[in-house]
Amino acid sequence: MLVFKLYNFIFYITMAAFGYFNIFFRDAGLDSFQIGLVNAVPRIFALILMPIWGMLTDYFQENKKVLFITMGGTLITVLVFPFAASFKALMVLMFLYTLFQNPILPLSDSLLLDYLGTKSSLYGRFRLWGSIGYMLTVSIIGYFLESTASVNLFYVYAGILILSMFLLQFLPKSQRDIKVVDLSDFKKVFHKKRLLFFLFFVFILQTTMNANYTYFPLYVLDNGGGEFLLGIAMTISSASEILAFFFSDKIIKGNRFSKIMLLISISFMLRWFLLAFFPIIPVILFSQVFHSITFGLFFAVGVNYVNQLSGEKFRATGQNIYSAVYMGLSAVSGSLIGGKIYQLFGGERMFFIWGITVIITGVIYSGYLYILENKKRTAA
Repeated sequence: MLVFKLYNFIFYITMAAFGYFNIFFRDAGLDSFQIGLVNAVPRIFALILMPIWGMLTDYFQENKKVLFITMGGTLITVLVFPFAASFKALMVLMFLYTLFQNPILPLSDSLLLDYLGTKSSLYGRFRLWGSIGYMLTVSIIGYFLESTASVNLFYVYAGILILSMFLLQFLPKSQRDIKVVDLSDFKKVFHKKRLLFFLFFVFILQTTMNANYTYFPLYVLDNGGGEFLLGIAMTISSASEILAFFFSDKIIKGNRFSKIMLLISISFMLRWFLLAFFPIIPVILFSQVFHSITFGLFFAVGVNYVNQLSGEKFRATGQNIYSAVYMGLSAVSGSLIGGKIYQLFGGERMFFIWGITVIITGVIYSGYLYILENKKRTAA
């Protein structure tokens, strides 16, 4: 449906604006470790509540209403940011921002997955429009902020969010035949071992990615770049992920899950090693090509895998738990650990540590999956 594609196209422009939050924090006088705290500490409290958004959606089956509430809360918070004048005020605002903004993506994905039904592997074909919107605007926003002031990112964010809320009204309502009749049923989601192992794998890899989201802008500035160059880098990354989203359904259907996870892990390693050993502008820009696999393919495969493991009954809950780990818990660890490493040793050493971490984790998890897959084939 065209409206889903247009909704993704518009909404993900807000994520392009979000990419410059840490530039604003630095301009506000925060050092690298304080930036890590602002990104991490509020999430600790907000992510605890995140699965509740999904549970409310699954129980009352009111996805669009819950989405509208979260967008409204995000809008109000964003408009207050320009008036924050202290570290404490920014901490409070980031808590509110995380509380309302983080559920938007999994709730939007849940609504789309409800629409796709048994064709959930086509998720990437719709999600790629978000990458297109991000790609076409992130450099423009960077140039605009570099020419004016970083505080203006919040006004850009607010305007796009209002348009997203308008488009939300035209998305189809969730149509489910299965309902949650007992709140205790939600415990079943947390008892799925395959889901828990996958979430732990996601947590490790996304810890490195979220550290990158937080400190890559500072890394670019420290190596002679500016907001416009940062925008170009993010444009390259978002352009590369479009192909991954487009072909994700074929990759999912044509390959073992263990093979895909190993490919993703190796891509993470190569991306971080390039930044660790070659801190020069051409290589920094080239490293962003790996975003196609380390984000595009990884996210699309993860959404589909969690959707299968959660089932229709707990779809929104499963996606919110996935998002809580993907964007919440791992963001806390990435910001805090990455911030300390960056402060003590610099960006190159941080990326080297991440490269070692992801390949060790990837080999262990892929091996575990390979053993499981062979056992299933033998049993069949």
